[in-house]
Amino acid sequence: MSQNKQDKIQKQKKVQGVYRKIKQQNRGDKDDKDDKNDNKIGVVIVNICVVLGILLLLLNAFIDDF
Repeated sequence: MSQNKQDKIQKQKKVQGVYRKIKQQNRGDKDDKDDKNDNKIGVVIVNICVVLGILLLLLNAFIDDF
C-alpha cells in the first residue's frame, strides 16, 4: 500500500473512534435523563403515600376521640 492510502485508513479509524465515543456519550446522556425522570416519578409516589398515611393517622385519631 502506498503511504497515502495508509494515512487515509488511519484518519478514517480516528474518525470512527471519535464517532463511537460521541454516540456512547449521547446514549449515556439519554439514560441519565430517563433515570432522572424515573427518580422524579418515584419521589412523587412516595410523597403521596406519606401524605395519605399521615391523613389516615390523623383521621383515625380524631375518630377514636368521638
